[in-house]
Amino acid sequence: MKCMSTSKAFVCHGTVESATELYDILFANYSKSILPKCNTNTAVQLKLGIALRQILDLSWIDCRLTWNSTENGIQNLVVPYSQLWMPDITLYDNAENELGGVSDYRPTIYPDGSVYYNFPSVISSLCKVDVTYFPFDKQTCPLVFGSWASHGFDLNITNTDVKMDTGAYKENGEWEILEVPAVRHEFFYGCCPEPYPDVTFYIKLQRRSRFYLMNLIFPCILMSSLAVLGFVLPPDSGEKVSLEITVLLSLSVFMLIVSETMPPTSETFPYIGMYFACAMLLVSLSCVMTVTVLNIHHRGGNGQRMPDWVRKVFLGWIAWFVLLRDKKHVSPIPANILSRKNSRVHASKMNDDDFVINEIPSLQTADTNLNIFQNSKDYKTLGENMRNHSDNTLAQDKEGLNILREQLDCMTGIQQYLEVKKSAEDIVEEWQTLAKVLDRLFFIFFILFQLISTTVIMGKTASEN
Repeated sequence: MKCMSTSKAFVCHGTVESATELYDILFANYSKSILPKCNTNTAVQLKLGIALRQILDLSWIDCRLTWNSTENGIQNLVVPYSQLWMPDITLYDNAENELGGVSDYRPTIYPDGSVYYNFPSVISSLCKVDVTYFPFDKQTCPLVFGSWASHGFDLNITNTDVKMDTGAYKENGEWEILEVPAVRHEFFYGCCPEPYPDVTFYIKLQRRSRFYLMNLIFPCILMSSLAVLGFVLPPDSGEKVSLEITVLLSLSVFMLIVSETMPPTSETFPYIGMYFACAMLLVSLSCVMTVTVLNIHHRGGNGQRMPDWVRKVFLGWIAWFVLLRDKKHVSPIPANILSRKNSRVHASKMNDDDFVINEIPSLQTADTNLNIFQNSKDYKTLGENMRNHSDNTLAQDKEGLNILREQLDCMTGIQQYLEVKKSAEDIVEEWQTLAKVLDRLFFIFFILFQLISTTVIMGKTASEN
């Protein structure tokens, strides 16, 4: 067999009996340190592809490794990685030092000089993640591959296909791959006039949100909704504040668990994080509202009167707005208690005759009869008889009148006590009515705020889809 070196290739003529002999001939004067350019005006055409199951695909033509397969019947030759020239393909945003597995496998050479090198590799790349719409977010992670040392005039890199091969892809439980287009770019730097090509694979992912819906969003909505029960619970039950604090503590513990699940980033704050913050704020406000309602509910116990403007605004307008208008009009403390006390003192100072004439109906009737009979013929005799009868009656009933006066004084005191008690009860009822109005107002505010925040934030988050 005779071998001859030309400017374009290293050509052998003769019969090769085995692959070993062919290998010895091909690599006799081969240098893996030299770029395989047999023509100085033609760049080495490198094709790069990725199969989305940890497989990188490289192919190029090495003009120095050709043979006539019809003479020896050898269709391909598998050689060690260390014996061939290998392109210095680099992942620009690689999180590791080098591509894993690139030197652990063997390339295949074909008679026309084509070299195919497929090797599995786990790629760790740096990707900017936008978690604004978490967990309904879509991410695009570019994988940029290019030569670190060779420019485009020496090594022209192109993509083997318009998209990444996803035929052997295994479904992931968290992410769904939408598409992976492949785009070739050329960059010119200020230092050099030559172009620097690269092939970029844009991996477009969409997060599967069902797990986060069932384990993050729904529990948060349910726990924040439990705070509504604090407004429904009566103030006299004594458990309003305990319920609100329990809900707040539960939501706080839940937030500690959620913070470990959410992506840790400060560049973009997710809307779901805003919703959790709003839920915490809303439950905290419900505690403040509950304490305010309880304070107002028990304020009437010390006899403090309600200001007129509060009665007009809250028991009038706002009570009508929240459909809690009290049918019974609660009036302030009656001002006639002191006048009744004065009338009591005045009655005790009256003389016996005035008291008897004014208080005993029988004597008033007798005096009336006296006036009538004074116009008759025997008015003198009749008048004297009636006068004597009245004097005898007054003498006999003197002790009874004193008892009646004491009973009247006692009944007057009882009446005043009942009026004061009724006024105090009216004050308590008035403040309790105000507490009911505020409780209903806070209830409406809580429901509206929660519905609006949930609808706006969840709608904004889900709009990414």
